[in-house]
Amino acid sequence: MLDDVMAALEAVLPRLAAVTGTPGVAVAVATSDELRTAATGYADLATRTPMTARTVAPAGSLTKPVTGLAFLQLVEAGMAGLDTPADQVLPAGLRGPDAVPATTAMLAAHQAGYSSDIVTAVAPTAPAEPILDYVRRRHETGRAVEYGGARPLATAPGSYVYSSFGVGVLGGVVEHLAGEPYAARVRRDVFAAAGMADTSIDDGTGTPGGATGYAAFGDWCVPSPPLRTAAHPGVGMHTSAADFARLLQSLLRTARGERGLVEPESLAAMVTPRAERPSPHGVRSFSGLTLELADPELGEDWWWGHTAAFPWGFWWEARVWPHRDLAAVAVGNRWDMARFHNPATRSAPGLAVEWAGRWAVSGAPAKLPDMDGRPRWTGPRPTPESSHWMGVLLGERTHGLLGVPDRLPVAALAGGARSLGDGDTGGWDPAAFERGVDQARAVAPDPAALGALGRELGPAAALWMLECGAAGADVTMPVGFYAGAPR
Repeated sequence: MLDDVMAALEAVLPRLAAVTGTPGVAVAVATSDELRTAATGYADLATRTPMTARTVAPAGSLTKPVTGLAFLQLVEAGMAGLDTPADQVLPAGLRGPDAVPATTAMLAAHQAGYSSDIVTAVAPTAPAEPILDYVRRRHETGRAVEYGGARPLATAPGSYVYSSFGVGVLGGVVEHLAGEPYAARVRRDVFAAAGMADTSIDDGTGTPGGATGYAAFGDWCVPSPPLRTAAHPGVGMHTSAADFARLLQSLLRTARGERGLVEPESLAAMVTPRAERPSPHGVRSFSGLTLELADPELGEDWWWGHTAAFPWGFWWEARVWPHRDLAAVAVGNRWDMARFHNPATRSAPGLAVEWAGRWAVSGAPAKLPDMDGRPRWTGPRPTPESSHWMGVLLGERTHGLLGVPDRLPVAALAGGARSLGDGDTGGWDPAAFERGVDQARAVAPDPAALGALGRELGPAAALWMLECGAAGADVTMPVGFYAGAPR
């Protein structure tokens, strides 16, 4: 079965990268006993470094299941329970005297009342902050990170609200109970145990290398800003498609009854639906313990896994079909800035994983080798004016939404910008791009000022966003969503 699936993926990946404008895509597919990989395109456009299945990249929310596994290991050791109040397994007073009541399972299932806190990014040159210190400081502040704290950090627990910060708090539980740094714990008891030799946690103690991510405007790709996350147990892992497939392969064996990173009963708890969640996959979706679950009513087609991203340049998709003894994971180094969110049915990683699962059952299409996978220009060519708009959007997302205070190496980002196609790139204006980033940084993180800046760009920018693939004629700044009233 894997022979046919991988032959089809190898044929379709160049075309898939071309039509989604993704510089490089890597995929790994595994059964309990076999693991295969394929890749296409470039990990870096400027150096023409090939993307491979061993290319390391920031994996964002794929870190969350790692934290879940590390926590379940402690549960198996009798050090905590799923219904244990979080304050009982954290340093005394860490969450403050008025913290909302939440259990460890609520933290893992995004039901602890925390607002989104999607990444909590800092420049990689910023001092490293231990996770427990960070959790304490955020509770003392009492506000979410986005747009300078426009929303409270926490509301009443119980409802599903996706929160990287909440899983970061769970990582603090792991660190406190284990008596050692979170990164050291998962490196030994998850990564090494699963054979993940190329995987690490970016907690500020090292400088992970790997692929260049791209903030994409049509086919024009600007290197994403270098960022590190303070809430690293939620989004701080760097891994490769091949390495993460080894983790999924281990879980496949556990799903069929073998002891692996955790006992089968612990994995069963992780994949038990706990709250319905919005789904980008076209089927009903639920939250488990640090895992995303499809509707169990799918029967033999049921899957669980996680979608992941790291701003503003990487998207991942990882799924396990336990009834098929199949797992697949893929990464692409593109963030579609015009759409902001890159659904699985649009992104190259999402489609590669979806099709791998489908073809494993139905068989691969016969005519894929005839497809044309050459990159082509499908968006607007850069101009000095649109170079400025790109800078404003990148600055708004980085200094406004993420709240990064430090000036980033904007000149280096502008120098690394490339086209995926063969169109005229002479209109690219690095100085205008830098000016736009600085213009957004000057008013960030004030959401009202950033919103006004977006409106000032006018209808020409709105039309340009449509040309770049936006769903509507608007400059897609997420101020309204992340700085609005608590949901």
